[in-house]
Amino acid sequence: MFSREASLAIVGPDLTTSRAARRRAEIAACRPGEPLELKRRSGMRGGSRVVAVYSPRGIEIGYISPRDADRVAGLISITRAIFQNADTFGAIGRFTFDGSAPALPAPKSKTERREPPRPPADEFCDIFPTKRASRPVSIPTNRGKPQISVGQQKVNLLEL
Repeated sequence: MFSREASLAIVGPDLTTSRAARRRAEIAACRPGEPLELKRRSGMRGGSRVVAVYSPRGIEIGYISPRDADRVAGLISITRAIFQNADTFGAIGRFTFDGSAPALPAPKSKTERREPPRPPADEFCDIFPTKRASRPVSIPTNRGKPQISVGQQKVNLLEL
């Protein structure tokens, strides 16, 4: 059995009928907290009774999900509903099953944004200290000088 309040799925706005676009537009027009009207329909869908859901403007926005429709159909005379929010499959409604007025659930509190943990300090970073050269190192070139051999170039580099 349901608890006193529940959020239930309202499905069917995208069924391949001529009403699909109008249902989607009406869901987009609904605001959280608006009252919804429930009506039993004749026939069965998905092995359970059909309970249609109407917006405050009297336009059908879908059906109660088949897994919950039998229970809601049995309590339809005392069930009250409000629009909670739109979803990819249709919408979500907030229902009460004791005749009381439904209330939207409290919004989820935003969690504090925390900085990711910093990596631990590297305790071995001072083992190999880096030493900067006091003067820039230049590589000898042969510009403006007589040609020198590769061996002499190697000797000059080693002297630096």
